[in-house]
Amino acid sequence: MKGSRIRGPKIVKKKAIDTEKDPYLPEESPGDVGECKKCGIIYTGKHWALKSNAPEDVLLKEPKVKLVCPACRKIMENFAEGYVTIHGDFLKGHKDEILNLIRNKEKIAMDSNPLERIIEIKDRAGTIEVTTTTEKLAQRIGQMLHKAFHGEVEYKWSDDVKLARVVWSRQG
Repeated sequence: MKGSRIRGPKIVKKKAIDTEKDPYLPEESPGDVGECKKCGIIYTGKHWALKSNAPEDVLLKEPKVKLVCPACRKIMENFAEGYVTIHGDFLKGHKDEILNLIRNKEKIAMDSNPLERIIEIKDRAGTIEVTTTTEKLAQRIGQMLHKAFHGEVEYKWSDDVKLARVVWSRQG
């Protein structure tokens, strides 16, 4: 038949999360229920969750362990795994819109993984620098900027440590 193609099954591989390279994840489980002293997120069933997303039976239990979550520790120690640099002439006229999109992306990311957060946003003479607690959040911010405003985006991944550098720019 003209124009027909035989296609095999589509195989999608997910990137394996290498938790051994993150020194901020607890080596031992803090028990049934733990709660961060700083931000209040809940640890249960080997996962961190916002209180609004935690199962009701977990919320009824009294947290046995008060600890500081990995994201809060990274923020306190300024340990970034993602760096996003934003620059170009386009930034001058759209800075507030860009910053709002970045903050919204953080809220969406935190809803599914509360350990994904922005550490700091620095505004320096025509350049915005964003540091994140995870490399995946930095990647998603770059993707979101590219999707919303086009421009050019470049991703650099470290081989030996969990680190991503994303540079987005647009002229005019």
